[in-house]
Amino acid sequence: MRLVSRRWLMLLFVLAVIAAACGGDDDAEEATTAAPATETTAAAGETTEAATETTAATETTAAAMDDDPVRIAFIYDGEVDDGGWNQQHENGRLYLIENLPEVETTFVENVSPGAEFQAAYEDFASQGYDMVVTTTYANEDVMLVAPNFPDTKFVSWAGWQTADNVGAYDAATEDGRYLDGLVAGSLSDIALIGYPGGFAIEEVVRGVNAFTIGAREMNPDIEVQVVWINSWYDPTVEQQAAQALVDAGVDMLAAEVNSPAVGSVAEENGLPYIHYGIDASARTPNAWLSSFEFQWGPYYLAQAQALVDGTWEPQLFYGGLKDGMIDMSPFGDLVSDETIALVEQRKQEIIDGTFDYFKGPIVDNQGNEVVPEGGTIPFEERTVCCQWLVEGIIGEIPG
Repeated sequence: MRLVSRRWLMLLFVLAVIAAACGGDDDAEEATTAAPATETTAAAGETTEAATETTAATETTAAAMDDDPVRIAFIYDGEVDDGGWNQQHENGRLYLIENLPEVETTFVENVSPGAEFQAAYEDFASQGYDMVVTTTYANEDVMLVAPNFPDTKFVSWAGWQTADNVGAYDAATEDGRYLDGLVAGSLSDIALIGYPGGFAIEEVVRGVNAFTIGAREMNPDIEVQVVWINSWYDPTVEQQAAQALVDAGVDMLAAEVNSPAVGSVAEENGLPYIHYGIDASARTPNAWLSSFEFQWGPYYLAQAQALVDGTWEPQLFYGGLKDGMIDMSPFGDLVSDETIALVEQRKQEIIDGTFDYFKGPIVDNQGNEVVPEGGTIPFEERTVCCQWLVEGIIGEIPG
């Protein structure tokens, strides 16, 4: 058995401090039903009214509208300029109004799942909106409200149920995280990567697994230290976790949290950095390596076009690289042309179905074979994967 060095003892101590600062299991369990969110919330009815007025004045698609345009409302659980999750969804809304000018849109910010979401749903549906889109988990809320408004379509992120007027969507984060891992593993002198993550839910776990698989494809000795901060959006805790990892000796930072805080720590400490879900290269010009990007716009456009055409049907949509829902940001100067070429090659192979990064055998970090030789994790089953961390990850999934 490998001897535990002073470096690892220090790292374990740091992780204990971070875990104490981030709260207990009750907080994590309560919040696993929500996507990245800010802490500031407002009464749904008041927020909806304010956002509608602002959007109608500045961003509503007025050109080429019919007398009775299709109207779509978006509910964000955070702020549209948060530098991460909600900002990328807002980019998707802007893509929609740019590509389908006959659709009218509005949005509301800082609404929490539960009673606030239900009130916002009811508010928009009562105003006659044709579709209401939520960008966080709201399955229970939408299934309560939707039967009362059969003429309004409801689409929510990561839902698992449909009805005549209810659909859901999600993105294969793991496709992008694998490609990010290839970039991370391509750099020389990288032995340990610090990885603050929000909650140890399936999506984040399979993301860090795919990231590690990609990194170890390039360098089999790389290890990834994952830290669960029990929040999607807490810049202070994200900064503390990232700095603690730096102080413990990590060579690189990556993240699956919402704010730009981890990237700022990487920039300040001269470490390379991989972001999550959006192009943040302008914030971290010296540290920047890469980030996959969510591409919500084409999905929103397809949903809106189906409303316009009268062909909308409820569905559970799960999209990755081959569906255009995942893509890559521009690469940083530290990424070689050879690595970029490999990323593009693997990206195309994943799209074509000729490469599978989840092909077995895969061993977890406890030494158990979780995917056998010749096996895989089928794409349609990935939303419920994984309750294990792959070999090379330091950390565990909380009970």
